[in-house]
Amino acid sequence: MTPEEAGWPHILTEIPLTRCRCCNCNGAGIDADGDTCRDCNGTGIDNHGA
Repeated sequence: MTPEEAGWPHILTEIPLTRCRCCNCNGAGIDADGDTCRDCNGTGIDNHGA
């Protein structure tokens, strides 16, 4: 579905979405506290297929 078909193209063009990255650490593998991300176990990869 294109942003125009979704009815909210301005949101989709302003928020960069990167596929296959962990959404909690944005692919860094480190959480906000400087520890290993517990969602992806530090890999930085989206392992949930969302």
